[in-house]
Amino acid sequence: MKKVLIGVGVGFALLVIATACNSPTPRASAPTEQPAAATTQLATTQPVTYPPSAPWPTSPSHNNETSTVEAAAQFSPQVEMARDKAQSYLGFSAFSRNGLIRQLSSDAGEGFPKSVATEAVDSLSVDWNAQAVKSAENYLSFTSFSCSGLKQQLSSSAGEGYTKAQAAYGAGQTDACK
Repeated sequence: MKKVLIGVGVGFALLVIATACNSPTPRASAPTEQPAAATTQLATTQPVTYPPSAPWPTSPSHNNETSTVEAAAQFSPQVEMARDKAQSYLGFSAFSRNGLIRQLSSDAGEGFPKSVATEAVDSLSVDWNAQAVKSAENYLSFTSFSCSGLKQQLSSSAGEGYTKAQAAYGAGQTDACK
């Protein structure tokens, strides 16, 4: 007898819930108005249909367009990160090509493999002569150099690492060599 009453009670509860879910409930407050644009957009929404899939190009000869995947794969993600870091360094300080590669690949710097750092730096468009001028001016802003001493500092592998021609150009643009 107890089981029948529990079963009837559960059945009645389910019936009440099902009825409540299917019947509209009165609103307690007045409905809010929708903006006209939102109403129009909802009224004009149509189902989205997609064109049939085209075959993926397997080679450039298959399709005259370059695929986005091929264009995006110009540099590996690690080279892209090194490029970003190199551009960041060049934004606040002057570097020679060798000095920037050294900074990116050094354990005390960024720790990129030297091949990655080299590829990243070589992929950038940098005026190394202009960088040499900035380095020369920077040195002269805190100490004095003779013209030959400044060229040596700029071209030394222990110093900035510019080529001899870049160091001569950079030093030549300063008062130390005029």
